[in-house]
Amino acid sequence: MAHDALPGAPDPRGVTAVDGTAKARIERAALVLFSQNGVDAVSTREIAGAAQVAEGSIYRHFKSKEVLAEALFEAIHSRLFDLVETALEDADNFEDAVTRVVGVYCEAADEDPALFEYHLIHMFRFGRTDREGRPDPVSLIAQAIARAMESGDCPQGDPELKAATALGVVLQPAAHRMAGRIQGQMTARTSELARAALAALLTA
Repeated sequence: MAHDALPGAPDPRGVTAVDGTAKARIERAALVLFSQNGVDAVSTREIAGAAQVAEGSIYRHFKSKEVLAEALFEAIHSRLFDLVETALEDADNFEDAVTRVVGVYCEAADEDPALFEYHLIHMFRFGRTDREGRPDPVSLIAQAIARAMESGDCPQGDPELKAATALGVVLQPAAHRMAGRIQGQMTARTSELARAALAALLTA
């Protein structure tokens, strides 16, 4: 799926910053450039040019380009954690929990496609599980699956593997949308994807 175009006026939407501020323009420009070219291939000069700020302005908000790149990832990672946590708390049963969590990911993918795709692309760089104390939505899902196993609502197995399998039902179509193989809103497919995720989880 195409990302926001860089030519013309800079995108004013922030990721952690207030919309319309210089920091917001820096974040959005970096998000698009990092997604298009990779973090390592993008210079702070390019980010500044796209955001229409002085290069030094970046360092007033972020210690380094790597810190900026990680802050973008952590913003959506933490948001997904909060949304998944609420979805699990509000669920009436295991099937409802699966449907709600799938809905969370589909809604996040449609709400800000560039940010969601950035998170998907950079999971291997910033999404490691050895960062103590960080909010991790996947861990929440795996823990919920483990509880469902204990209660008999889900067949026994490796909770992490089951979480990865169920999430793959959502994330792989999102990746195909990035590549232009699937069109339209992810939320239009929430019910279908939820059924597929549940079927994967209930497979012994």
